Amino acid sequence: MKKNLKRGVMAAAGAATLLSLIVATPSFAHGSKGPQTGTSTSVDAADKVAKAAHAHASLAVSITGVSADITDATVAARGAKFVAYVLAADATAIPATVPTTGGKPVRVEGTSLAAGVLTGTLQIDAGAASTTTKYAIYNAAGVGTFVTVTVDAAGVATATSSAALTTVWAAPAAGDLGIKGEHKGEGKKAGKKGGRH
Repeated sequence: MKKNLKRGVMAAAGAATLLSLIVATPSFAHGSKGPQTGTSTSVDAADKVAKAAHAHASLAVSITGVSADITDATVAARGAKFVAYVLAADATAIPATVPTTGGKPVRVEGTSLAAGVLTGTLQIDAGAASTTTKYAIYNAAGVGTFVTVTVDAAGVATATSSAALTTVWAAPAAGDLGIKGEHKGEGKKAGKKGGRH
């Protein structure tokens, strides 16, 4: 009788232990996911703040010789080619010859187009607050302009140039948006979407 009682007590204790493990396991798994989610959210938020803090400056540009069959300023801007090179902090003029490395295509935003002349703005990367960045910006013909971009303590960027920024329009290659590496593959994506309908 005593042996049967002991066996019953042991069986009950074992069942209770097993039940507690089953109930506790999901709680532990859930607890391990919590910190991962919080970390990801913090990183994403910091990344968004960093991107928002990035400043740009703009300069007026003029592009002549735009093809007569182009009537949209945005499309015409694709044929406006400018390349920027960051200069040393103590630079006071552009290099005597166009640099062969380190150039970055600069975005042109067209605002108006009339009689084959496009006017718009050149968008230039600016540094952090309270900094000054100097550039040599060349057009498609290799004519350069000395540009200084100053960012005040509040993060507002202002650009000045040693001469007017102008260039002659050049027909872009098929699919070329005028900015290296930007929006590649959009045409293919559009085609796939169209094929689904």
